[in-house]
Amino acid sequence: MKKRILPLSLVLAFLLLLCSCGEETPQEVDNTTPVEIAMVEKGSISAENQVSGQVSSGDQQSVFVALSVRCTNVYVEVGDYVTAGQTICTLDLASTWANYETAVKGYQAAQKSYNDQSAVLSQQVAMAEKNVEDTQALFEIGAASQLEVDNAKLQLENARAGMNSALSQLEVSMQNYQATITQLESSLANIDRSGNVSAPISGNILSLNAAKNSFVAPSAPVATIDSTADMEISASVSEALVSKLSVGGKVNVSISSAGKEFSSTIASVDRSPNPQTHLYGVTIRIPSGSASGLLSGMFADITFYTDTQSNVVVVPSEAIQTGLEGQYVYTVDGNNLAHKVPVETGLVGDGVTEVTSGLTGGEKLVTVGQFYLSEGAEVRIVSAEV
Repeated sequence: MKKRILPLSLVLAFLLLLCSCGEETPQEVDNTTPVEIAMVEKGSISAENQVSGQVSSGDQQSVFVALSVRCTNVYVEVGDYVTAGQTICTLDLASTWANYETAVKGYQAAQKSYNDQSAVLSQQVAMAEKNVEDTQALFEIGAASQLEVDNAKLQLENARAGMNSALSQLEVSMQNYQATITQLESSLANIDRSGNVSAPISGNILSLNAAKNSFVAPSAPVATIDSTADMEISASVSEALVSKLSVGGKVNVSISSAGKEFSSTIASVDRSPNPQTHLYGVTIRIPSGSASGLLSGMFADITFYTDTQSNVVVVPSEAIQTGLEGQYVYTVDGNNLAHKVPVETGLVGDGVTEVTSGLTGGEKLVTVGQFYLSEGAEVRIVSAEV
C-alpha cells in the first residue's frame, strides 16, 4: 500500500485557518466617565438652624368619678384618640341612681311638707295676731282684763315660735336632701343613666385607671385626656438665634416617636431669657391636622429658617467638593469635557448651598460622578436636567 503525502503548502494553509478561527475581533474601549448634571440656576435659600423642643398641650383634663363602683366595660386604651362625648367606660351605677332618686323624692316630699306646714302655721299666727288685736280693743273699753291681753300675746308668741321651729326643721331636712343630690350629681358628672363615662374634651388618652370588672375610686381619675385642640411645641434658643426669629416665621418639625413631619409657624418668641438657662423660649403651633397621635412630652426636632437670600446661585450641596485649595465643582462644556471650577459658598439650606463666587448661572454642573473627574476629563452624560 502506498502512503499519500500532503504537500507542505496545504499543511501550512490548514494551520493558518485553525489559528484564525480562535481569534476575536478587538472592541473599542470607552474611556469616558459617566456623570449626571443639572443646570445651575438662581433662586432663594435660607440658613437652617436645628434645635430640640417638646410637645405640650394647651388643655388637659382628668375624668373623676367620686364613687367607688365596679367597672363593667372599657372601650379605649392609653394613646387612643377620643372625641368629646365619646364613651370611655361603663360603670355599675344601679344602686347609686337608686340613692339619687330616693334623695330627689325625699327633697320633693320635704319641700311639699314645708309649703303645707308654712301655710297652716302662718294661718295660726295670723289668728293669734287677730286675737291680740281684739282682746286689746276689749281691754280699752273695759270688756277684757290685762291678764286676758297678756294671755293673747303669749299665745301669739307661742304660735310664732312653733312656726319658726317647725319650718326650720323642714328646711334642715330639705338642705340635707339637697346636699345629697348635689353630691351625687357631682359624682355622676360625665356619666349617663346607663353608667357610661364620657370624655369631656377631644384628645389623646394619656392615662387610664379603669379595667373591666375592677373598681374605680375617687382617689384616682378614671382617665386623663390630653387635648389636641391647642397643642404646641416649646423650644429654647440662644441669643444669637432669637434675634433672627419672628412670629409667623416658617419652621419644619419632625417628631420621630410619632412618625410625624410637618411645616408650621412660630406662635410666640420670648423677649427675655430664662434666668436659669439664659435661653429664650419659642412656641411653635401644631396644625390641627397633624395633632392626632401626639402626646405631651414627646420630643421634636425643629428647623428654623433664617437669613433668607433671593436671586442667588443655588446648587446641590453634594456637587461641592473640598480640597487643599478650597471648595470647587465640576462643570461640563459643549464638547463634554469636565472643568474644575473653584467656588466660594454662603448660606447652607435644605440640601442646597449658595455659591457666591465661581458660578453665575446657566452652567452644566456635575451632580453625580464628580469624585472621579479631573480637569479636562471626557464625560458621558447619562442623565441630565437641562
